[in-house]
Amino acid sequence: MAFRHFPYTFCAALFLSTLASPADSVRADLVTPATISERLAAGVVSARERQVTIGKLFHEAGCESVEKAIDKHFANVICTLPGDTTSTIVIGAHSDFIDRGTGIVDDWSGTALLPSLYQSLKRYPHKHRYQFIAFSGEENGLVGSSKFVKNLTKEQLSEIQAFVNLECLGLTPTKVWVHRSAPDLVQLLAQTASSLQLPLGAVNVEQVGDDDTHPFLDKKIAVISIHSVTQETFGILHSSRDNLSVIRKDDYYNSYRLIAFYLALLDMKLAS
Repeated sequence: MAFRHFPYTFCAALFLSTLASPADSVRADLVTPATISERLAAGVVSARERQVTIGKLFHEAGCESVEKAIDKHFANVICTLPGDTTSTIVIGAHSDFIDRGTGIVDDWSGTALLPSLYQSLKRYPHKHRYQFIAFSGEENGLVGSSKFVKNLTKEQLSEIQAFVNLECLGLTPTKVWVHRSAPDLVQLLAQTASSLQLPLGAVNVEQVGDDDTHPFLDKKIAVISIHSVTQETFGILHSSRDNLSVIRKDDYYNSYRLIAFYLALLDMKLAS
């Protein structure tokens, strides 16, 4: 997460959804908790090595990724899962981090889930094309996501139906930045959590910092930002405490489960 330099406040609430259950009508192949842990641990490398690492993890999951340079040192790494149409759901997280700590929470925790989410969805028919993107340069002003959006043609922009941002997961049960996110996307996430009997909370962080949803919002694309940050855990970010030891594995795996089924349901609902 790219921080702003003024005092922060949090607004929290608990979602209690009574919407109809989606779990019986959507399918996802979940990878094992061991695989999720291994891919998370693979991120204990330098920022530059992360590009190579996420490319290898995509390949391991069965996707040949593409690197698109944003400057002479860094590139966005993109894995595409074709659909029946060119309508697109983009799922993103950022692979870069600041020098303090190892950047596991912020934001390898999001990036490391991208190959597993690809793997969860690839076997089943789906209407939308999914693009899984490890953005670079988020901590330097959302550079990777901004450049990605800027380079899209008008036709490509019109094809993107939603952007799902994964940021700082595994500190607590799953949270959503409601003020930043489209209400319909939040409602669908709450429906998915209720069906799976998984916790979902709302923590708004607009006074903390920014994230890669911003360039998509500027183009009026519906976004949702999924995270796990609370006032109690905020101090871990951008500090030496940001390492593997602070990840709560059960919460992290539950976030993966929730997001995998959410993406499958999103494909169904956006196509209807």
